[in-house]
Amino acid sequence: MNLSRRKRAPSDVLTQGEVDLFLSTCKEHERPYYPIFLTAFRTGLRLGELVGLQWQDIDWNGRFIRVRRAVRRGVVGETKTGRERSVDMTDQLYEGLQALQRQRKREGLKTGTGLGPYLFHRNGDPISQNSVRNVFKRVLEKAGLRNIRIHDIRHSYASLLLSAGVSPVYVKEQLGHTNISMTVDIYGHWIRSTDRGAVNKLDGSVAHPSAMRTLPKMKRRNLLRLRLISDNGAEGGT
Repeated sequence: MNLSRRKRAPSDVLTQGEVDLFLSTCKEHERPYYPIFLTAFRTGLRLGELVGLQWQDIDWNGRFIRVRRAVRRGVVGETKTGRERSVDMTDQLYEGLQALQRQRKREGLKTGTGLGPYLFHRNGDPISQNSVRNVFKRVLEKAGLRNIRIHDIRHSYASLLLSAGVSPVYVKEQLGHTNISMTVDIYGHWIRSTDRGAVNKLDGSVAHPSAMRTLPKMKRRNLLRLRLISDNGAEGGT
């Protein structure tokens, strides 16, 4: 079952332009939900992990979030893999969550409830996942974007990083996959090859004649000397 899930590559992901459009539309029409969707798109957290986030999970100095728990059917428990992980914050997310914390403190002063543990809450409890899903659908419609699942935010996060040339190992750690093969199986076709010329390293230190003209004079002279030594050795036999 897990194997078939891993082999089914997600096809409905948002481009960077579509992500920007979604977030700007959310900020305009569903502003209270903007911080949770900004967090989703900038971290790739699962929905249950998002609504389970607490202020104590944020390392402001290190600029990362410790993902320690998830909410399922209203019950707070461990993450899907049963392990904690750290997820880096972008500068925009860092500033956005600091602004949210200041807002929550002001709200807590008015109500006398204080800051409260959860980032995204309703009356102190984690916000309903169905509420987040419903707002997600409304924002997609307002933005004129196609109807996708909220879990596709996570897929969009991974595909955008990999398409930008980010290491699959880093993406694997951010997503909390148990092994790199899972990341490659799901997102392999988004991994950008940056090693097109790497095979030329197999040629060793003797450059191809077409590349010799671009080398400094001294280096050119040394490489020619190496080539002569190599040729003489080949003629004499070893």
